Order: sequence, then C-alpha cells, then structure tokens
Amino acid sequence: MELLNTSSITDFPEHVILGYTEIRSGLSDEMLSEDEQKEWNGFTNQQRKNEYLSARHLFKEMLSVSGLNSDHEIFKHPLGKPYAQNENEKLFVSFSHSKKHVFCAISESVDIGLDTEWLDRKVDQRVVKRILGESEWEVFSDEDPILLWTIKEAAVKCLGTGLRTNLKELEIQKKSEIEFLVRINDEKTFQICSFQELNHQISIAY
Repeated sequence: MELLNTSSITDFPEHVILGYTEIRSGLSDEMLSEDEQKEWNGFTNQQRKNEYLSARHLFKEMLSVSGLNSDHEIFKHPLGKPYAQNENEKLFVSFSHSKKHVFCAISESVDIGLDTEWLDRKVDQRVVKRILGESEWEVFSDEDPILLWTIKEAAVKCLGTGLRTNLKELEIQKKSEIEFLVRINDEKTFQICSFQELNHQISIAY
C-alpha cells in the first residue's frame, strides 16, 4: 500500500487522502463485516473477488497510516455509493479499479468521487461521441477519451448514481490543464482535479 503524494498537484482537494495498491490474491477475508462477507461471497468471478478484498484491505491500511480511527466500517447508500462510519463520525470514501491496481480516496469533510484508468488502455474514439453532449463537441472532440471518461465517471460517482446517469447530461468546462467543472442539467456542479500518475489518468470529483 502506498499513499500518493499530492502536495505538488495544483488544485488537488484539501483533506483528501489518496492511496493505491496492487490487486492481490490470497488476502484474508476476516476483516470484512457481515454485510461485506455476503457481498464478497456473492461474486463468482475470482478477479472481482480479489479487487473487492484488495480495496477493503487498502482502506484499512490507509486509516492506520493516516491516523484515522481503524474501527470505521464501509456501508453503502441504496444506489451503491460507499461511505465509512463508526459510532462517532462518517468518512467519505470512493474506490476505483484498473487493470492491476485499486485506488481509494478518503475524506473527512468533502464528498468525493474517484475514477482511474490505465493510460495504455485502448479506447475507441467513438466513445467520445457516446459521452459528449452537443455543447461540448467543438471543445473536446479531439481530447483524450480516457481523460473525458474519468472526469465524467468521477462526477457521477460523487453524485452517487454511477452510470445510471446518462453521461451526455454532464457538461465539462475546462479551467486549467488539470482543473475542470462538471455541471449536471444545470442543477449541480462538481469540481474535478484530473492528472496523470503511475501510468494512470486519475480524476477526483468533489
């Protein structure tokens, strides 16, 4: 497990901790709560089980090295968005998996959504047509599809709906090379910090 040093990343949200680890097999499941055990046992794909367990171990390790209370358990909102809770406080949590790694963002004070993609992943340019609205097309049609995808997915993960939300309903506005705004139907706005590290595009919405 490693914590990502974000001190030099302009516009990275304050009070957010970002960590990552390789997806591992053979990890103990004893630290899972009863509800997590049920969810984990329900997976039939071994890779998905490894991702899930690696994410939970990463979360616990991040609590320990960050000086946060280790008794937080992860729960989910009705649509599946995770958060962590103990008797006294709530933590905002978001996970993202790539080909070989799992990432976790934790915040005590701001709601967050995290998405990551491996930069070497081949993404068809037609993906851009499926996620850009008309007002975005002239500005972003030549942009890297991985950047656009992670920005929008981070936003809907922060919103809590995930891909139930049509990504064309989200409008991206660029403020700098790594800072963006995402508006959803003119009703809600998220700030996005998107940067490249560890051969990944990493986008965090808050």
